[in-house]
Order: sequence, then C-alpha cells, then structure tokens
Amino acid sequence: MSGHHTSTRLPRTPALGYRPARRTDVETLAELGFLAYRVSSLEKRRDFYTDHPRFTLRDVRVGELEGRIVASLVLYPLTAIVRGQRVPITGVGSVAVSPEHRRRGLGEALMRSALREMRARGDAFSALYAFRGSYYRKLGYGVIEVLQQLAVAPSNLPASDEARRVRRLLLPDRPAVQAVYDRVAAQGHFALERPDAWWSLRLWDYPGDWVVYEGRKRGRIEGYLHYEVDTERGPFRLALTLTEFVAATPEAHRGLVGYLASLADQVQEIHHAAPGDGAWLALLKTAQNLRPGAEIGVFLDTGGVAHGAMLRVTDVKAALAGFPVQPAARGEVLLEVEDEILPANARAWKMSARDGRLHLAAATARGARLPRLRVPVDVLGPLVAGTLSPLRAAEVGLIESAGGADVIESWFRGKPAFLYQMNVF
Repeated sequence: MSGHHTSTRLPRTPALGYRPARRTDVETLAELGFLAYRVSSLEKRRDFYTDHPRFTLRDVRVGELEGRIVASLVLYPLTAIVRGQRVPITGVGSVAVSPEHRRRGLGEALMRSALREMRARGDAFSALYAFRGSYYRKLGYGVIEVLQQLAVAPSNLPASDEARRVRRLLLPDRPAVQAVYDRVAAQGHFALERPDAWWSLRLWDYPGDWVVYEGRKRGRIEGYLHYEVDTERGPFRLALTLTEFVAATPEAHRGLVGYLASLADQVQEIHHAAPGDGAWLALLKTAQNLRPGAEIGVFLDTGGVAHGAMLRVTDVKAALAGFPVQPAARGEVLLEVEDEILPANARAWKMSARDGRLHLAAATARGARLPRLRVPVDVLGPLVAGTLSPLRAAEVGLIESAGGADVIESWFRGKPAFLYQMNVF
C-alpha cells in the first residue's frame, strides 16, 4: 500500500523588528518584564525603566512582531577598571521574551541585533550574567569570572586581634567606604566601577548589616563587609551570607576575617562567593564544605566552582587596542579570530605589544611568518580578561597555536576578574 507522507513544519517566525524604546512603551515594558520575571509588582517593574541609577530609557531596546512588543533588553553603559585604567563596557541585562513567544528564536534574534548595533556604534566589549552559559556562548560570550562558593563554619576561620578594630558602620562612614571600594577595585585586574548613584539609590538601603575596619589612625576606614543573616533555624544556628568583603590593607583583611570568626557562638555557617585565586581556601584551618559534594579519593571538598560574568569582544581592533596589558609585554603574533555572529571581526591581525598597550594592523603576507594564534571569539574574552592561560587553552584545544600562545602567555596575566556581587546589573 502506497501513501503520501507530508512533513509538518512549524511556521517560520516573522522577522523581529528592533528599535530603541520610547516613552510610550514603558507600560508595555513593565508588563513584559513582570510576566517574564514574575517580579514582586508591576509598579516596581515600571520604576525599573523610569528610575534606574545605571541606565535611562535611551538604553532600552525592544523586539516587535507585527507591531507588538514581544521582547526587550537593556544595554547598560558600564566601566571596567583594568590595571587601574577605565575601559568602557556595554552590559546586557534584563533580556525578556513574553511567555507566549518563547522557544521561537526571538531572544537570540534580539541579541544578534543588539550585537550588531554595539559593533556599529563602536562598543568594544559587552558583558552579561547568563541564565544558561551555553545560550550566550554560541553568541560569542565566554566566562571571565570564576568564583569559589564556600560554606564554612566561623570556627574554621582564623581569629585576629585586629578584630577589635571592627565596628558597625555609621552614617558618616559612607563616603570613606565608597573610597575603599574604589581603591581596591583600582588594584584589581578586572572590576566594575561603581557610581555614586548606585551606592545611594541601591546599596545603602540594601537589607543586611554593614561593618567597617577602622585603622590605627582614627577615622581611617581600610575595609568593610556586608552580610545578610538567615534566622530560620533559630538565634544560635544562624546562617550568614557574605555579600561583599573589601579590604584595602592586610590588617583590614585579618580584622574582618577575625570578626567573622568571632561570631562562632551564634553563627553556624558562612556562605561566601570568593575570588577564584585560592586565598580564602588558604585562610581555612582545614578543608570544609557545609554543603558538600562527593568526596573523591584523597580530595577534600572545600566548595564548588561558580561561573559569574561573561565577556564578549564586539570589536576586535578597538577592544584590543584599548585594553591595558602587562607593562613588560613584548612581541608580535598573527591573530586570527573566528566570529560567525559579527563577521567583520573574523579576520587576521598583526598584533604587537609595547608600553603596556597592544597595537593592531591588518595582516600582510609578511605577517604569515609570525607566531600564530587562531581563536574563537567566545574564548577571546576569557583570554583578554586573564581568566584563561593561552598556553593551557592551546593544550586543551580551545585555541590553535603555532608559537603564538608562548608569546602572549604573560600579556594579560593578573588577579582574577571579580566584578563583586553587589554590582550585578
């Protein structure tokens, strides 16, 4: 018996319109965000678009189908501090697609349009926090922030006489605390600049407790921390979440850690997302994870590894030419970038380092004799941010190297990228 088979195909999604938001879109944006994120109230979502300390309505983009807004995102104008220098970065956040239009490729179409816009207007870098890393990796983003998620008892931290210099934050301390943040961020390798408006409109009223370390010179604040307390299990089995820990001096670091250790009679566990440099692991008296994973052989569990911010290079020449590298960086390589989303980036560059800066020029036939690197764009961000060793990346097949990884191995090396939890956009 013969028959005729007809395949059933989903209807093709119409092209998504992409444009800046208008004042008349606010109510629709608030409703879309409310439905997409199930936030506490429509009013709060409306305020998000009209009264935000980091962006204005000019930074909001919408996606339209048949004249109806079905998706939106925000392009946050941010500044990273890299080796003490300011580097503009466009943050992407609040990506929303209406529930009835999901699984149709609209979010990806919106992001592709945003990436094309960013490159066209000269934005060199873009950063975001991913709901799922694989989704944004195929769009060219790579993880630059790797953290160690600790759950430890206060008794496992070292006591310190410096703890006597820790006290509760007072209103006059606020400017000094902001200055400490700026000082420490400038010493890091990749941190976010924090404007005054973010402190005044978001952080100072944030739930939780602030304490400061006051140095030997009266009134000199050298460090601080912020934490929230979970009282669910009773007043003597508290869980403390350390949301920010900033110390400008070794004494401040010891004092603040000692303060946490002093809470052992009442606090049962401390949760902290620490920079991925292992320093907090060295503070512990012994390996410990109160939320343990499986023990493997002789290995003792001291906490999980978490992925934080992701970075994308949106304009290779502008990004690398404007990015500070190690002052001692020297050498030349031929850099070939793979970028399917932004084909203008997919070309070969002669890249040289001198005086703490990179210099890029179009590759010539003569450049073919240089050490070479072939890098997918989703790996370029982690390389530039110093998160990933070029040599190691070549060893595991993330990039292709013909001597190029050896040349640039030290160029981007520095402290781990750490954007601070209370900067999340």
